[in-house]
Amino acid sequence: MSVSVVVLAAGKGTRMKSDLPKVLHKVLGKSLLAHSLDALSFVNNQYVVVGHESDKVVNSLPPTTKHILQKDQLGTGHAVSTVINSDLFIENKSELTLVIPGDVPAIDSKDIELLISEVKTKSSSVGFLTSIIKNPYGYGRVIRNNEEIRIVEEKDCNDEERKINEINSGIYCFNTDFLIKNIDSLDTKNVQGEFYLTDLIGIANNQKQDIVIVQVDENSIKGINSMSQLNEVEDIMQKKLIENFMKKGVYFQDPATTYIDSEVTISSGAKILANTHLTGKTKIDEECVIGPNAQINDSKIGKNSTVVNSVIDQSTIKENGNIGPFAHIRPGSELGEGVKVGSFAETKNSKIGKGSKVPHLAYVGDAELGENVNFSAGAITVNYDGKEKHKTDIKDRAFIGSDVMLVAPVTIGEESMIGAGSVITKDVPSKALGIERNNQKNVEGYVDRKKKK
Repeated sequence: MSVSVVVLAAGKGTRMKSDLPKVLHKVLGKSLLAHSLDALSFVNNQYVVVGHESDKVVNSLPPTTKHILQKDQLGTGHAVSTVINSDLFIENKSELTLVIPGDVPAIDSKDIELLISEVKTKSSSVGFLTSIIKNPYGYGRVIRNNEEIRIVEEKDCNDEERKINEINSGIYCFNTDFLIKNIDSLDTKNVQGEFYLTDLIGIANNQKQDIVIVQVDENSIKGINSMSQLNEVEDIMQKKLIENFMKKGVYFQDPATTYIDSEVTISSGAKILANTHLTGKTKIDEECVIGPNAQINDSKIGKNSTVVNSVIDQSTIKENGNIGPFAHIRPGSELGEGVKVGSFAETKNSKIGKGSKVPHLAYVGDAELGENVNFSAGAITVNYDGKEKHKTDIKDRAFIGSDVMLVAPVTIGEESMIGAGSVITKDVPSKALGIERNNQKNVEGYVDRKKKK
């Protein structure tokens, strides 16, 4: 049977106390909406209902995802009605229609697939996910009296109904014909004066239609309406992500102080030490030791590399790299096999060849270093003239002495040496010594004369 999905993403999320639309707040590096859409990647026909700050939400969507504008936010029933009454939906009508909130990032696609399967197998008019929780406050309650099944929202519950701890997830699978036939019969006779999609469960029950209920883990259906709930759900998802990595052979010294985005990949045998943050699409190869206190974003760290107390952003470290402590590898850096970048050294938009070393207190920006180059303490590439950036080219096995300034554009030849304290403004040939210093002058008796003054 063909399946479509309607994702509800029109609300403002006033309790978030933020100008950003609720569904665009991020968990593990991706928006709440992106997590929901990822869980539904097996459904080709996707519709997102947009409303508040619709342009921002639409710009975040994948190209293949359709969007429908809900001009007035009059409830979940109204949002779904806006979609199914659109020409776009009618032209691509499917046999089943999923409805999912855009703020449930922990949803498991396996639960959705099970719900679809149950509705198909039993030829039901509607199915939905529920969960048994200790504190059901704020959620719609699932009422089961003999053969009666209905959902009552928190604000509409009586005292007895509030004691029920089976809650509605807001995730449904409808027979599309049933949905189209009955969506316009919803009314606003409730405390909030809105069109509740949940009322369709009661309508199906009154029509003696078959209704499927699938109970799932409460953590997978937690919605987000506040910053506190955002933090709670992110913590749940983070623990699950780290547990999955540990099952695959990744060691975590202190999971409680480790933060990893959902698109990070870590190979077995890697060790992640305390207080490490791995974000974006970072990739950590096998046998790496990362941390403590490492921050790595959108970067690739090669096999058997170490990163200690350092920041790496949008860069590549090849195998056997040795980074830190207190190094800053800025965007566009490509470090070859066995490269060392040490204490308080910084690289930016530079390629550093195999076996080269930038051990400490140095800056390499807009440069290309060959293999086995030694870039000593205090040396820097002077890459910016106030208007434009210029390149420094250092050939294989060159030795750059301490406290050297290489004023770009400049080329340092193969196996050449630059004397300590030099300011180099001209190219240095291969195997030459480049040196630029004034003669030293010693002023005898200067200290005693200064004291008398």
